[in-house]
Amino acid sequence: MIEKDYSNIFRFSLTQGDELLCETMFDANGFNPFTRYSIDVRGILPRIINKLQKTLSKKRYDVELDVGFDNNNEIVMYNFHNYYQKMINSYPKEWQSEMYYKPKSEIKKIEYKTIRGVPCKIGLYINDNPIVEREFFVDGFNPVSKQSLDILDLVINITNTIESKIKFDDLVNMWDDYDLINFMGMSINEIRELHPAKRAELLRRIKRN
Repeated sequence: MIEKDYSNIFRFSLTQGDELLCETMFDANGFNPFTRYSIDVRGILPRIINKLQKTLSKKRYDVELDVGFDNNNEIVMYNFHNYYQKMINSYPKEWQSEMYYKPKSEIKKIEYKTIRGVPCKIGLYINDNPIVEREFFVDGFNPVSKQSLDILDLVINITNTIESKIKFDDLVNMWDDYDLINFMGMSINEIRELHPAKRAELLRRIKRN
C-alpha cells in the first residue's frame, strides 16, 4: 500500500481568545507549488466574517449529535451543552463560577469607528505558517455557540468554499504554465523557479501578443 504524503496541510481555525472554537484541515499536496504559496482569499473574508458574526450571536443552537441507536432501536442523541453543564456541576461549587465560558465584550476604536463585541479570530494556515489572519468582533456573542453543531457546519462550509477557490486558482495557474511552456519555450522546472513578479510579467507579454 502506498502511503499518502500529508506533509503539506491547509488549516482553517476559528478562535476566541485562547479558546479554539473549531478547526478544519485539508490536504495541500494536490495543488501545484505555485498555487500553494500564492493563495489570496482576502476577497471572500468579509462575507465569511459576516456569516460567523451572525452564527456566533444566535439565540438558539443545535447542540445535539445523533450518535446511533440504543437497544430499543431508538436514536440516541448526545447533547454537548448538557455534557458541559454536568461536567462543571461535578466540581465543587466554589470553582464552578470560574469554569463557565463567559468571554467579555470589548470596545475598540478603529479610526472613526467604535466596535463593540467579543473579539474572535479566523486564520488560514499552510502547515504552521499563516496565510491570512483576521480579528473580528461579535456583538451579542452567545457562549453556547462553543458547543454547537451550527459552528461546526458553518466552518466546514467555509472550508469547502476556500478549497473550491484554491482549486479554481490552481486551474488558472496550470493554464498559465501551459502558456509559458508553449509560448516561451520554458521547462516546468524553469517555471517553478520563476519569481512571481517575473511570472506575471511574462504572462502579460504573452497576452499582449
